[in-house]
Amino acid sequence: MGEVPKNILKSGALKKYILETSVYPREHEQLKELRETTVMKYGHKSDMSVPADEGQFMSMLLKIMNAKNALEIGVFTGYSLLTTALALPDDG
Repeated sequence: MGEVPKNILKSGALKKYILETSVYPREHEQLKELRETTVMKYGHKSDMSVPADEGQFMSMLLKIMNAKNALEIGVFTGYSLLTTALALPDDG
């Protein structure tokens, strides 16, 4: 039996399509570079990093909340930390 996806989508092909058509095109250049570097350096361990779609969701929530401060506890390569920093306003 194949591995069960760890997300709400049961189809790997659908997840790939969503990432390629709506998530990756909107990803900040620095986040894209960090994500790709993490995959190259850590291989399958890069799964410990926050996925790009979850990062964009987190960014949206921070903006909706008008968050000015955030506390990140524990990081892998800093993808979620960079996502948070980019979502906060200049005076945050």
